[in-house]
Amino acid sequence: MKRLFAGVAASVFLLGSLASWAYNFNSNSPKWPGAAVPFYIGISGTSSSGVRWADALADAAQEWNDKTAFTFHTIDEYRDPCAGTGVGNQPDYLNAADFHDSACGTRLSNSTIAVTMFFTEPNKLGSADIVEADIIFNSNLAFDVYDGPLRSNAYDLRRVALHELGHVLGLNHEDRNKAIMNANIGDLFELQPDDINGANTLYSGLSNCQNTAIGFGWTFGALEPGDCRVQQLMAGGSDTSLVDVLMLDLPQPTQVTLDLQTDGELAGVLFLATDKLRVLASDEINDDNCRPHIQSNLPAGRYAILVNTYANANSVPRCASATTGSWHLSLSYNSSGLLQLPGKNSFQGGISEAKFFGGVTTNGGQSYSNRVRPNQPFDVLGRIEIDPRHQGQRGFLVVAVVLNGEILVKNRRGDFVAYQPEQELVPVAEERVLGAVENIDIVRQFRADSIGINNASVDFLIGYGVNSNPDELYFHQQPINLLVE
Repeated sequence: MKRLFAGVAASVFLLGSLASWAYNFNSNSPKWPGAAVPFYIGISGTSSSGVRWADALADAAQEWNDKTAFTFHTIDEYRDPCAGTGVGNQPDYLNAADFHDSACGTRLSNSTIAVTMFFTEPNKLGSADIVEADIIFNSNLAFDVYDGPLRSNAYDLRRVALHELGHVLGLNHEDRNKAIMNANIGDLFELQPDDINGANTLYSGLSNCQNTAIGFGWTFGALEPGDCRVQQLMAGGSDTSLVDVLMLDLPQPTQVTLDLQTDGELAGVLFLATDKLRVLASDEINDDNCRPHIQSNLPAGRYAILVNTYANANSVPRCASATTGSWHLSLSYNSSGLLQLPGKNSFQGGISEAKFFGGVTTNGGQSYSNRVRPNQPFDVLGRIEIDPRHQGQRGFLVVAVVLNGEILVKNRRGDFVAYQPEQELVPVAEERVLGAVENIDIVRQFRADSIGINNASVDFLIGYGVNSNPDELYFHQQPINLLVE
């Protein structure tokens, strides 16, 4: 990817009355992917008040961390902020600060207290990512560390750092409301509401769009007028294409596969990102590929899946013709063991510390994946780690399946029958004294085509209860999914 030097953002602080401003960034304001950055704070030396310069910088960074959606990961080591900087040079991708009498070669006047320099790179979502930012404090001037009104004999390094770190995360100057990011230094020494709102607007893009929680299996939707646009999601940039936002929670490391199918007209684009919108992978319809596909090994965490399209209908490839239309996402996994199933439910609102696991296997448990072929024998297995309070009590196990909107439950004979809550609120599959761990054979050696199923998404649920409270059932939210495709 071509690197672009975005220039120098200079913070010029002047003595005088405090001008007021509102937080400012324009549609092309760059920002950090992932809403976080490592920053080397190891400036040598100590202020006359006894505070290390590095500690003052760390304290300023922590205030941004505590009050906004952005995170500075401070590292108490020295790095030269001028290494790799300057027009025509390449970034070293290390973010640092120090005292110098020039902005890496450009001499600083006594009216300039500090400058922030940064490199940017274009991203795939119509905006730019900051990839390096460095702060230079003017060594020709006197600094100390203190709160309260500005002193005439020394500038407060902490409030200057607070301002410059605002530039690092992407905020500009603007003179309308009271803020630490004002172009002129003054008596403010803490972040103000406009500073906080500005950072949160830049880095809370997910809140600008409707989010839909999904699990493994099929998800259906459509890109249509009125949907969120990438420009809203990114809080800037030039991409006005439509986007649907899906959120996936993974309680453990998992290999996931995403396949996007459209109605044949929609030009689909697929993104996998962190919950801070750092793009991990992407794929799109093009002349050689009419089905976007992503496979990725992901650590435990929360992820955003973006179903997107082209910004301009004139640029769509030959296998599509429109930037609106319906879509169908298949989400599958591969794992060496049963997946932990996030979310907890109960019939009566009770709280249980039980853990639920489940998965589909075609090789006797050597590996697990929810995707099988219609003629492929498979097992669906479950495991419950029973709440310690319920271990040793007489209780029961429950198994249910959701197919084409119908709920079937496993009875004591091992058959799946229609759920009739008016006759039996809690459909018992097995009764037993509950142990610490209960393993459940949900389905054994079954073939989908044996009952005429060649294409389906099927969800299984498991749960348990105790006989002393027979109308209560503890179970999980995310189902055990089976994709027959």
